[in-house]
Order: sequence, then C-alpha cells, then structure tokens
Amino acid sequence: MKAHRDWLGRTVALLITLLGVGLMLACFALAYQQFTTPPRELMTNPHTNQPDLPSIATGVWASVRAILLLLIMVIAGGMIANRGVGLYLNVRRAEQDERERSAH
Repeated sequence: MKAHRDWLGRTVALLITLLGVGLMLACFALAYQQFTTPPRELMTNPHTNQPDLPSIATGVWASVRAILLLLIMVIAGGMIANRGVGLYLNVRRAEQDERERSAH
C-alpha cells in the first residue's frame, strides 16, 4: 500500500511560512522608509518650518515608537515563519512514519 502525501498540510505550512516572511519583508520596507526620511522633516514645526522643542520631542518620540513597533513586527514575523517551518517538518515526519508503518 502506497502512503499518501499530505498536500493540504504542506500547503498550509508553506502559506504560513510565506506569511511570516512577507511580514518581515514589509517590516524591512517600512524601516527603510523610516530611516531614509530626513531628520529635519521629522523634527520641524509644520507651521513655521523651524525646529522647536515640542516638535523635536514629538519627532524623537515618533521615531522611537516606530522603531519599537518595527521590532515587534520583525519578532512576530520570525515567530510565524518559524511556526510554518515547524508545521512543514511535522507533516514530513508524519508522512515518513506512515511510510514506515505501511512497509512493515
């Protein structure tokens, strides 16, 4: 008896892995956009086009917040991709166990 392959399990595992990798790529694109924005643009008052203390504080806080959110996104994307790889390996292990049982 030939052991069947679990195409649904492989497909779901691949989609979860791609979701995690896509999330990390989106995070890297957002980080690139964040770090290529000139600091003067972030820290000037839009009404006067001059930097002042409240505008600088707001710009620094926005930058720190964006970096923390990007860090959380990268960690989440890595965990999702890792879970997808783990699912794929579990599907392969289950297929191998089934092959071994059917051989005996």
